[in-house]
Amino acid sequence: MPGPRHSFVALVLIACTAGALCRLLQRPARETAVELKFGEIVRVHGGQTVLVLAEVGGPRRLPIPISRAEAALIEHSRRGPRGLGAAAVEALGGRVLRATIDEVSGGRGFRGHLAVGAGSRELRIDSGAGEVLALALEAGAPIVADPAVLDEAAISPEDLHGKNASSRHTEPPPAPVLHI
Repeated sequence: MPGPRHSFVALVLIACTAGALCRLLQRPARETAVELKFGEIVRVHGGQTVLVLAEVGGPRRLPIPISRAEAALIEHSRRGPRGLGAAAVEALGGRVLRATIDEVSGGRGFRGHLAVGAGSRELRIDSGAGEVLALALEAGAPIVADPAVLDEAAISPEDLHGKNASSRHTEPPPAPVLHI
């Protein structure tokens, strides 16, 4: 049985090379995740607690509403040893790999997932962003966000603390007092 013709082999190699070049020139369909770090916890008008995450190497801030319990857990983990959540994951043979903020959902706020490593497996646990972030910060795991989330919900440091902050959180005018 004769071997493949040289022209056929050359045609296959050219096709493979062209495909590889097209792949390299193509813009990736999904941008890589943006790394975030703990910024601060603020309490805004009305008592809402907000976790502010800062873009690593960038100017944007991502304010995420969290519950008081999540805020207490995060503040405790920032001051001292690991808490029960991270210890329980480790006791079960896993470790928290990262927290990812996936989407901004109108009625439910931010949604995310926790990546937990167990042996050679990686498990994805979906939850609200507050719970995911509290456990990741407690475990010292990295935090990333989908670029679309930052494009939609991120603010600048000036908006967070500067003159624009008062315009973002305007107070209602005082009630009118009759005949005074």
